[in-house]
Amino acid sequence: MQWLVTSLTELRTAVGFIAFVQGGTIAFLSPMAGVIVDRYPKRNLIILGRLGLACVAASIGLLVWADVIAYWQLLVVSVVGGLLASVLSPATQTFVVDVVGRNRTEHAISLNAIGSSFGTIGGGALAGVLVGAVGMVSTFLSAAVGVVIAGLIVLTIPIEGRTSRSEPTSLWKDLKDGFAYVRERPPLMLALLCCAMAFFNGAISPMRVVFARHVLEVGAESFGVMSGVHGIGTMIAALAVTLRPPRRNFGPLIAGTMLLYAVGLLLYSFAFSFEWVLAVEGLMGFAGQLWHICALIGFQLSVPEEMRGRVLAMVFTLAQLGFVGGLLVSALADLAGDQVALSIFGAIPTLLLSGIFIFGWKTLKKM
Repeated sequence: MQWLVTSLTELRTAVGFIAFVQGGTIAFLSPMAGVIVDRYPKRNLIILGRLGLACVAASIGLLVWADVIAYWQLLVVSVVGGLLASVLSPATQTFVVDVVGRNRTEHAISLNAIGSSFGTIGGGALAGVLVGAVGMVSTFLSAAVGVVIAGLIVLTIPIEGRTSRSEPTSLWKDLKDGFAYVRERPPLMLALLCCAMAFFNGAISPMRVVFARHVLEVGAESFGVMSGVHGIGTMIAALAVTLRPPRRNFGPLIAGTMLLYAVGLLLYSFAFSFEWVLAVEGLMGFAGQLWHICALIGFQLSVPEEMRGRVLAMVFTLAQLGFVGGLLVSALADLAGDQVALSIFGAIPTLLLSGIFIFGWKTLKKM
């Protein structure tokens, strides 16, 4: 969809605003979505969400086919996609643990991350090839078919993934209880603060396509390669964690991996060559996947069974701040230049996370 946006307008802000709308929707709805995940069968939520995403992809493809696609339509689609993603993310990650049990959480989440990495590698690269070879319509329709197949596969799993509840409570009370639980535990609070640095780290989402088109001046296929190399980094990290999953010190791991990703952003901004960017893409994929896995494992093992959906929803809410940052970095790129904007968004979280890592070490180790 980012490539489609750049076909409609040259404004960098337009790319960032699409991500901002979708991320803002996820951030706004995730807390309540976490409550829903803790109350209803996760398998059903995942299947319905997949079917919804298929409708989104098919709708975009048909609008492009009819030659009536407009930027405002992509904004509407982004809101719908954000609504679905706000439920799908915590539902999927907690369902993995429901299927295998808490004693296999580390390996299960790592293996699930490998599956996601296959999607990142193949999806990004294949999309670039398809857009160049068969066009935007076929690319979106192919995505819709793939998502439907994924939903049908989930339907074959015999476990519903529903948390047993001793007494009925209101949605609002469940929401307040989740926030109160985290507020009373400083290690969780500090780890969540580190996750909030995604505000800056999310700059790569809109700037990757900008760097491909305007800084490196490469085509859709090379843009797909950039995404694919990022996915290779995520795959290497997932394999490494599968072989030796973390079992302690999740707080320092969350802070450290987020810091490494921020350093990657700073390095990305130099963009000495296409090969340089590919190397940094691999580094950022590696760091981002490590953070993702450590956060999913650490937060789920640090909270009671009945709180998993709500606490993970907070993590996903903070992760969506990256889309807010993505809008700002896009606007800054229009004003100050692409490389200057990205360097600023890499330097700030590098300094902040370094301070948190150094001065909050003892608190983070308690998670």
